[in-house]
Amino acid sequence: MPLIKSLDNPKSLLKTVVGIIGIVVLFFIAYSISSNEVLPKFEADPFNLTPSGSQFVGGMLITTYVLAIVALVGIVFTELNKAIK
Repeated sequence: MPLIKSLDNPKSLLKTVVGIIGIVVLFFIAYSISSNEVLPKFEADPFNLTPSGSQFVGGMLITTYVLAIVALVGIVFTELNKAIK
């Protein structure tokens, strides 16, 4: 229901759209810096990994690592900010 309610006020969707665009941009940066190297043992059955698949997985991993680090820094910052106040 929150999604239906937010359609009544499109301005409320702006933060969500900006967040999604930010994650997509982060993924494309991570995808562009990830390697497409595939080890021989992963080229055959049961993995059948291609260079583009390897680069996609690498991009997803880098994106996940960056988002996890940002979340941890945010948690630490919030807790320190609460402790100071």
